[in-house]
Parts: sequence; structure tokens; C-alpha cells
Amino acid sequence: SSGINAEYGECVSKRISRIESPNDKVSVTRALLSLTPKRGSCLHKVLDDVLENSTDEMADKFASTLEEAFIQPKIEANLKEMSEFRNDCLSWIMRLVRLKSSKIIYALTKFLFIYSYFDVKGECSNFPQVKPPEPSLSSTTIDFCKTKFYSCLKLLTTQTVDGSSKRKGIAEDGRYWVYHLMSSSLLLFTNEQFPMLCDITGFEEWTALWSVIDEIEAKSLESRSNEDWAFELLFLHAGILLFDEQDQAKVVLNDVFQCYEKYKLRSKENWRSILVDLLISILSYESLMLRNVAGESFRMICHDLDNSSIQIIMNALDLSDKDGEDDGEEIDEDNDDDANDDDDDDTDNDNDEEEDSEEEDDEETVSDEESDEEMIEEDSTEEDVDLEESGRDSKDMLLVEEEEEDINLSDADDDELKKVDEDLGAAIRSGLEFKKRQKQKRKDLKLKKVKLVQFKVKILDFVEIIIKDIGFSSATMNILPKLLQHVGNPKAAAGPLYDKILAIFKNMLSMKADKLTVNFEESLKTDVPAIQDFILKTSNRKAQQLAIQSLFMLCKIHLNDPEPKKKKRRVSKKVVSTADKVYSVYSPILKDFFTNKNTKQEKNLFFQIIERFPIIRPNFVHDLTSFIQQDITIYAKMQAIALLQRVLSFADQSIYTLQDEIVNSACNLLSKILENQKPSPHHMRECLKIISKLRTVLKKAEVSPNPLSPKAKEAIESVGLSEIAIKFPDLTNASQKLTSLEV
Repeated sequence: SSGINAEYGECVSKRISRIESPNDKVSVTRALLSLTPKRGSCLHKVLDDVLENSTDEMADKFASTLEEAFIQPKIEANLKEMSEFRNDCLSWIMRLVRLKSSKIIYALTKFLFIYSYFDVKGECSNFPQVKPPEPSLSSTTIDFCKTKFYSCLKLLTTQTVDGSSKRKGIAEDGRYWVYHLMSSSLLLFTNEQFPMLCDITGFEEWTALWSVIDEIEAKSLESRSNEDWAFELLFLHAGILLFDEQDQAKVVLNDVFQCYEKYKLRSKENWRSILVDLLISILSYESLMLRNVAGESFRMICHDLDNSSIQIIMNALDLSDKDGEDDGEEIDEDNDDDANDDDDDDTDNDNDEEEDSEEEDDEETVSDEESDEEMIEEDSTEEDVDLEESGRDSKDMLLVEEEEEDINLSDADDDELKKVDEDLGAAIRSGLEFKKRQKQKRKDLKLKKVKLVQFKVKILDFVEIIIKDIGFSSATMNILPKLLQHVGNPKAAAGPLYDKILAIFKNMLSMKADKLTVNFEESLKTDVPAIQDFILKTSNRKAQQLAIQSLFMLCKIHLNDPEPKKKKRRVSKKVVSTADKVYSVYSPILKDFFTNKNTKQEKNLFFQIIERFPIIRPNFVHDLTSFIQQDITIYAKMQAIALLQRVLSFADQSIYTLQDEIVNSACNLLSKILENQKPSPHHMRECLKIISKLRTVLKKAEVSPNPLSPKAKEAIESVGLSEIAIKFPDLTNASQKLTSLEV
């Protein structure tokens, strides 16, 4: 039973952990592999515990032992149990990749590659570990072997030399591990003992492929460009795909060939844009291997991308919206009674593999496991079709009912009753088929949405690579409006896309100074207006805050840049001050806040601006006093008074010259309030308070306040003489205090 196996495995694991000699541990493991498949399942725990503290040398011995068990299992079992045991051996082999040793991963990848695509009938001196399997491998085992091969291949292509992250998948001699894998496989093509399961040597693409690879390999490692490395990686992996998906591999190779020729000839046509377009198209392929390679290739060429190439990427993100809706909606794929059993079996066997490999394997074929509780609404066209079919089925049912009414069952003979039964059965079958079609449509729609989300996330990976490479630059500013539109979508309140974009913004806003290279002048002309427009229109607070943080960062970079040296010019040109430039970033937002009754802005935003950028406080004061005297609502004017109070709280000397504007605007508002039939004492109190606060600030700064104008003095005195002041004596006291200071 499973309980006995678990207890047995734990007991054996403890005993093995006490063995000091690595060779003895391997010997015990070899003995355990000779047990029956049911008892051999306890090896999961044994191998996990043994491999936790194993060295590369010991892991190599374990790998050889497991490979021998896979090739020639020394157990007594039927074919089904033998196949299951071999699959277990492959799973145990995959545990060895936890050690992250490139040499071990390469050896295992080569082993899996040979048994996935060659019918091994003999031995080869170049591959001493490869022997004919006894009995022959079943188709299930071969498919499982391919799955493990692609897992190992992904790990192999992400290995780095000496922990360097400059280029991945490189062996110690400076060449790709995949190149060594493919080169070694060429030795088997002419060996009669290793016939290929699918002969690809006759394909023209295969010959042309190696012609290009040899051409790139002929260059020295130092003379190769990033583009050479990217093309070679694409060619190598497309060659591997030829073993599985010939049609798709041929399409990819033809596109890569054309792009490579334009790159070699340095064609006038922008070959880099063509390559970017090709990599984007690869992201939509079923092959997970090619999708990963597209990301690695893009990482190599992203440093030289021009605006047209970046625009292609952003357009791909936009165009994909036309193929589906609710791009930010999360798809629950965990619970579905009709999930594919084969996919479940493969996934269960992989549960204890390297986590990164396992997650990517799951993405290779999107599972049908969706939750029935979170059914996605069908689009209008599908609903029309459903209604049509539903109506047709309803008519069929009505016809049956009418026929039933015409027949008197008590007087009916056997033939008539049989016909009624047949009609009812047909109607029931039709209804069941209709439900089945509906369920399949929902599954297809969900699968389509899942694939669309995965495609978009991969596109955003490209965007993230660009931003990390070029930093907060002018090109980044071109990208921001597009990202903001996606995250600002009301339907995109959560989900993988939403989280991905938030992560991109988080990384961007935390960049170091050496990555902040944006051109402020250029951004003011193109990108800033787009972001301003987004802030004014979006109702998504989170997206709005991200846009505002981007503007904060842009202005901060500009203010921290050293002032350029002034050059003598013959023609005099109007010079715009730094304060005016920075303030122009926020002035449209401030205007919307005061003049638009349906504004989506909040007062706290302007509190932040006033606090962060002292240089533009005079500009704020000038516009705030101007808005107070315009024909806007009293509520909006009182918001301006609150912002003025915030400015005065910093005791900024730059606003002292604007004291007359502040006083006159407050007194003008006082006069407007008193004209109302029911003036608000609170509003009057705030107007008097701003004047009093200004005088207090000036006094502390030892600056003499300007005398009140006759009109301002009259407005203040009228407060004390008003009828409402009788009910609220504090208004009289405040008014008298201000006028007494003038004496």
C-alpha cells in the first residue's frame, strides 16, 4: 500500500543518510531500482534526501545508475508497469538538475535527445552511455522523454558561465551548449545503429541551416556581433524543432533566412524591424521552446532598437486587443470535471521537478482545466448563434408536443407509440448535443483568452527588457502612454497583465541615476501631452497615480540635470525658465481640476506637487489667485484657498512678492460670498484665515506686509458689519483684527 511504501521510503532514507561513502550510496540506490515498480515508488523520498547534499561527482554517478535503469530495467513487470517505471526513472533523472551543474544538465539533455528522436539499435563509441533499450521504448515513454528533453533544454539555454548574466546558454569554450548538442547529433545521422524516428536529413532547410551556422561559427568569438549570436540561437532551436514540427519549423526557418540575408547585406530596408516583427510572430507559436528563444534573442538586439521597432512591439500589444476582450481578467484553470486526463498524468509526474521547468512545461500545452464557477461571458455573435440553435431546438420540441396532442395514446397501437418514443429520444439527444456544443464553446473561448493573455505577457516581457536596457529615456516615455492605456482599462483591475505592467512601472520608478537619460524638452512636445490627457480622462485611480509618478520622475530628472552653458546667439530668442517648463507639465491638470465640474482629479495631487517642487510654487500661486477671480463655482474657489494655505505653510520666500495677489483674490471672494442670500460663515472664515496666515508668515520672515487696498479693506470691514457676524462673533473679531493692523 502507499502507506507502507511511504514508511518504507522514510526508513530507507534515514539508513542511507548514515552511509558516508558516496559509492555505497550509489550501490544501495542501484539495489533499490531492482525492486518491483510498486515498491520502487518509495525512491522519490530516498533520492530527494540523497541528492540534497550530493556533489557533482556523486550526481554524475547517480545519473549513470538511473540511465542504466531506464535503458535496461532489472525488474519483473508487464509492459505497462515497465513504461511507468521508465517514466519514474526520467523524473528521478530530472531531480539531478537541481544541482545547476551545466555539464550534468548537458549530459542529461543529450541522453534524452537521443532516446527521443533515435531508435537506438546498437552502441556508439562517441556515446558510451547509450545502449539499446530492452524491451523497446513504448510511444508513451518516448513522448514523456521528449517532455523531459525540452525541460532540460530550457535549463541548458539559461545557464551562465561563472554566474555572469551577460549571455546565457554558453559553454566554457564560448559556444552555445545547444551548438554542441546539435553537432554531436550529426555523428549519429550516418550511423546505421541509430535510425531517426523522423528523417530530416533530406530537407533543404536542414542543409541551409548548417550552412548558416557554419558561417557564423567561422567568425571568432570576439568579432561576433549580438545579432550573430541571436541569429545562431534562432537557427539552432528551429533545427531542433524540425525533429518534431516540420511544417512550423520550415516556416520559421524561411523567415529567419530572409531576415539574416538582409542583415548580412545591410539592406536599406530596416532588417532590425523585420527581426522584431519575426520574434513577435514566434511568440504566438505553440512551441514553448521557440517562445523562450525569442525572448533571449530579443534581449541581445534590444540595445540598438529604433523608434519604429519599438512601435511595432507596442502595436502588437494593441492589435491583440481586437482578438479578445477582458485582457486583464484572470482565468481560473484549476477545477474542471472535464479536464484532460493525459495532461493531468504528465503534470503529476513532473510535480517534483525543477520549478522553473515545470511551470514552463505546463504552458507548453494550455490545459483544459477551467472553473465552471467563473464562466466567461460569450460575445454577441456567439450569443446570436446560440439563440438561433436554441430556437431551432425549441421548435423541434414544440413539433413533438403537437404530434403528441394529435395522438390519443390510450387508443394508439404499437407503431404509433414507437414513433412517439423515437421522436422524444431525438429531441432529448438534440438537447444534450446542444448543451455539449455550448460547453465546448465556453471551453474554446476560455482557451482563446488564456492564449491571448499569455501572448500579451510575452510582449510585455519585451517591453520590460527594453526599459531595463535603455532606462528612463525618451524611448521609454514613448512607451508609457500605451502601457497606461492598458492598465487604465476598467476591465483590467487585476490579472497577469495588470500585475506585469505594475511591475514594469515599479522597476522603472526605482531606477538609479545612470539609467535616467530622458530628454525633457522632447518629452514636453510629444509624450507629456499624451500622459496629461490620460490623467484627465481615466477613472482608474491606480493608473492615474502611475501616470503622475511618471511625471514626477520626469521633472525630478530635469531639475537634477546641470544647467547647460549659455551660447551667444545673434538672434534673440525667448528663453523659457525652468520653473515655467516644469509647471507646464501640471498646469493643464490644475486647470481641469478648477474648470471641469466632472473632474477626476483630487486635491491631494496638488498638495504633493507643491511639496515636491518648490520652484513652481510662485506659478501655482499666480494661477490659483487667477482661478479665484474667474467665473467658477464657490466650491472650486474654496479649493483654491485650501491650496494657497498649503503653499503658505512652507514659508517660501519666493511667494512673498505675490502677497497682493493673494489678499486681493481672498477679498474678492469675500465680496462674492456676501452677495449671496445665505452666505457661508465657514467660507468667510477661511478667506479671513488665509489673509491672517499670510501676515503671520511675513512677520516671522521679518518682511513688511503691503497695506491693504481700499477695495480689500472695504471687503474685510463688511464682514464685521454683516448680519451673519451677529450670529458668529468670531467673524467680527477676525475682521477687526485684520483692519486694526492697518492703523
